[in-house]
Amino acid sequence: MNENRCPRCGWPLAELPASAVFPASPGSRADYVRCLCGSWLTRLAGVVVGATRSG
Repeated sequence: MNENRCPRCGWPLAELPASAVFPASPGSRADYVRCLCGSWLTRLAGVVVGATRSG
């Protein structure tokens, strides 16, 4: 998976608003990102490791 883009729609993650990022827990290296296409992305240390289908 490309760590800089949504694997479902190709949207650049750097262009998503900060409000689209949800930390998994305080101090965690993991976070969840809600893409504009509706897909949830899981990132670990800034690298996309998984994604849901757009809903």
